[in-house]
Amino acid sequence: QVQGVHCFGAAMPTEPIGMKGSSAGRVKSGKLTNEEALRREIPWSTFQEKGIITKEQLASVYHLVELVQTKQLSPKMLQYEARGVELVSLFGALLLGINKDEVVQYVLALMDEILLAMPAIAGQFHAALHQSKGELDAFDPLLKLLSRHHLFIVEKASFVLAKLLSYDHYHPAVPDAHAEEVLDRKLSSFALWSVALLKSVDPIDGYDQPKVAQVLAAVQQLVSTAPGRKAFIKADGLPLLLGLMSGGSYSTHSAVQLLYVVLVVVWSLSYTPECAAKLGSAAGLLPKLIDILKNVNKEKVVRVTCAALRNMLPVGTCAADMIGAGVMKALHNLQLRKWADEDVKSDVDFLAHALEGSLKSMSSWDVYAKEVGSGRLEWSPSHKSDNFWKDNYKAFEASDCAVLKRLVECLSSSDPTTLAVACHDVAEFIKVHPDGRRLIAQFAPKAPAMKLLKHDDPQVQKYALITVQRLMVINWEYLNSN
Repeated sequence: QVQGVHCFGAAMPTEPIGMKGSSAGRVKSGKLTNEEALRREIPWSTFQEKGIITKEQLASVYHLVELVQTKQLSPKMLQYEARGVELVSLFGALLLGINKDEVVQYVLALMDEILLAMPAIAGQFHAALHQSKGELDAFDPLLKLLSRHHLFIVEKASFVLAKLLSYDHYHPAVPDAHAEEVLDRKLSSFALWSVALLKSVDPIDGYDQPKVAQVLAAVQQLVSTAPGRKAFIKADGLPLLLGLMSGGSYSTHSAVQLLYVVLVVVWSLSYTPECAAKLGSAAGLLPKLIDILKNVNKEKVVRVTCAALRNMLPVGTCAADMIGAGVMKALHNLQLRKWADEDVKSDVDFLAHALEGSLKSMSSWDVYAKEVGSGRLEWSPSHKSDNFWKDNYKAFEASDCAVLKRLVECLSSSDPTTLAVACHDVAEFIKVHPDGRRLIAQFAPKAPAMKLLKHDDPQVQKYALITVQRLMVINWEYLNSN
């Protein structure tokens, strides 16, 4: 794996590049593949006769078709590098002037294969837009194809668009403001379309549904570069990724594959600082990533999760938030495992070493507050330490009792261990703080605590009973002594 320099000074994988290969091999699109679409006989001359394309463009089509049929596309595409704008005009004319499914499928498959053979051709679409001052827009007909019903057309159009719009290696000698505005608008439109489609994805369906694979392939390509990442974040796609990571179970291959692809998107986003900052501040994201480390054994899932966490280490309070969410125990367990991929061991060891340094600089209260903030509680030493409660009960009053409020919110968690620990801590706070019962009453802990008396988990019931007793009896010391 190619190595770069990480901001912590250690080797780190370079950021992801766009997905290699045509999308046909990765996305289930019925029985139709690029090869099959390109095997069809298309009456190209009729399109010249109808005035859809020029005589010169017809010659270019025939040449490209010949290159495809003789499998010489890759070695021969260099000749089009200097004539890229002509190629853009040709595809724009074909997609605007022809509506028949079979022809549109052929053109899209051809574009997909051309971009595979020569990814830099994507820059010519940007060049055409700038040189024409925003008039030669080959993105627009592709965007319109996203409303078609044929799965192959929508899949190919979305994947080709993602490749074209996210391309970030074209730098015009004389930038055109209108062209930049058009490009930003198209990128934003495509990101919004992708996010809208993500909303319809049910994680319970896993990765086997063609629609799911289709949209995630396009999103993966979109977020392979900084402009695409920013557009995806701006389109509010992040909460949907968290939802896809949180829904369903990981008991089937399809569910694990869906989780893996979503995590690759998260990892890609983490390479752009402002997007990484959004990841770090997204409610529930870091605890979820750490929960995945604890509960999903698949090596490729662990690898990409660790890679994402590693990128996020220097972002804001992420290191402390990871510690609060229980990452140290998860990393320790991962260090005991054998890995086929050396990168997994490298990332796990790096995270453990870096976070150990962060942990040493944190007080027991800092760690506790981060843990409560994560919404996932475990029986770490602080919870049952008399000294911790005697030394820190006043700290709960800081920032309008923010940690106390969050602790009460943990009484509504779906995780039994979190519920038991939260009940224990609420009871301890009331016991230790002279005015604890009044302070915590403002956050209405009684109703959720009483509800937990009927919980299926005996440990939750046990600590819920203690909590309810201390909430309802002012002189708890009298009750305890009797």
